Amino acid sequence: MLSIKQVRFDYDRQPLFQDVSFDVATGEHAVLFGQNGSGKTTLFNLIVGTLTPEAGIIERHGKVGIVEQALETSDETLLSYVMSGDQRRLQLYEDVTSGETDRVMRAYDAAIERGAYELEAEAKRALKRLGLSHGARRLSELSGGEQTRAQLARLTLQQVDIVLLDEPTNHLDVASIEWLTDWVRRFPGTVLAISHDRQFIDDVADVILELEDGRVTRYLGNYTAYTTQKWDEARRDERAHARYLARKSELLDMIHQYKGWHQKAKATASVRSPGAQKGAANLAIKMKARERKLEQLEASRPNRPKETAHVHVRFHAEPLEAKTWVTCESVSFGYEDPLFTDVSFSIERNDRISIVGANGSGKTTLLKLILGELEPASGMVKRHPRLKIGYFSQTLERLPQDGTLLEALLAESDLSETEARTLLAHFLFRRDEVYKPMRDASMGEKCRIAFLILYFSDANLLALDEPTNYLDIATREQIEAALELYPGGLILISHDRTFHRLTNRVIELGTGVLIRDRDPRPAADVEATLRTMKTLRDTEHFFVDEAGNLLPFDESEQRKRNE
Repeated sequence: MLSIKQVRFDYDRQPLFQDVSFDVATGEHAVLFGQNGSGKTTLFNLIVGTLTPEAGIIERHGKVGIVEQALETSDETLLSYVMSGDQRRLQLYEDVTSGETDRVMRAYDAAIERGAYELEAEAKRALKRLGLSHGARRLSELSGGEQTRAQLARLTLQQVDIVLLDEPTNHLDVASIEWLTDWVRRFPGTVLAISHDRQFIDDVADVILELEDGRVTRYLGNYTAYTTQKWDEARRDERAHARYLARKSELLDMIHQYKGWHQKAKATASVRSPGAQKGAANLAIKMKARERKLEQLEASRPNRPKETAHVHVRFHAEPLEAKTWVTCESVSFGYEDPLFTDVSFSIERNDRISIVGANGSGKTTLLKLILGELEPASGMVKRHPRLKIGYFSQTLERLPQDGTLLEALLAESDLSETEARTLLAHFLFRRDEVYKPMRDASMGEKCRIAFLILYFSDANLLALDEPTNYLDIATREQIEAALELYPGGLILISHDRTFHRLTNRVIELGTGVLIRDRDPRPAADVEATLRTMKTLRDTEHFFVDEAGNLLPFDESEQRKRNE
């Protein structure tokens, strides 16, 4: 298991974490996530051991294996890399296969005892089980999905108890993600993953660990269960805050009322009238009692319901009434080998299309053919002359390399600096952050700038190539909501399977090219929604505590005052 106790870590002499504590039990599969910049990678590196905390304890009970986003470029062979997962046996294996007589004899008995002679065969079996049969390939030749499989094959030889995964689905195709999901489900040990892939989290997580404001909150269940719990949590906070405001208002009214009565009674009370003096004194006592209750209420004041910072965006599209926007006629294209042969299809007005397929199948190539950035080897791609396409490239090569974030936006729009700064704030760039040099921006920040530039494209058709790789879940969901309302067409390449619910057609690349309609989503029941809204509007509501009790003050008096 993993145990993190009161961990503190400082960044640039400021505390990033103050008192982080949580456990991941033996056999649990946990996912750590939070907004970009919350410190997930730093916390992950503390757990891995590449960083050291200023204070606190990190305990790892068992052998730990790590799967990183990408391996360092190396000429090491795949087989050698997997065998290195068992360093003790590898050293013996190298000794007994060295051909040096003295070295062989010294290691022979230990090699027999520890099974060093079987190491190579075990590594080949592990690779074969994971679909990697060519052990002579170099690590530098592997795709992102193959690198992930190679790391898992290496963990098989390490026989680890705990697996740490850093954004394991980034750059994997759908088939590889499904395979990884199955592997994690079957792994009997402890798993801790950083991930923003909602479908992956839903499929593998027993526990969600949310990192927010320097602390970790534990939620049982997968992502769907987490969102339900967060919604319930928000409602509880809102009710508690509403009760606090109502009680505070009542006490302030009563204090003001008693104060007025007391002043009037004190002014009119005669020295020769002990009853009047006693009445004034009683009013003063009641006023002081209410003031003490107000102090107690303020001391136990609940936190104001938190409004999470989100990207606020709504894409616009110039209307293009033409029926057909793009036509591909008998298109063929390839590099050394053909990728497509004799492919024909059309993109109609406001079509929403997913391009899917394994890594290397040519998804980005097909998109660039549609955009006109590549020319087909044969056949023809026709685009309507008034069609405006907004393109989001996964490599972000269209972004300027120099200047600040503010300058990048000003160069793509007719905005004043004040207007540009306001819009940047909607994309979570606040105050001096707008002056950050583009070269120093994170990939997540560059993605937000790329979306902001799309905002001004007035495109009829948005072409998005892996738009979510560097975005946190909250930003993904905001962009997804904006695209759902976008009135134009959409072409989407994404490994985030949840994103594909935005489309209604699929171009599937494989041994051939298959074009099909996606099963339609059920239409919203507008009448039922309107009935529900009317019921909510017409029903009398009371604030209650978690036990179902009414607010802790006299409801009848409150109603009389309201009347």
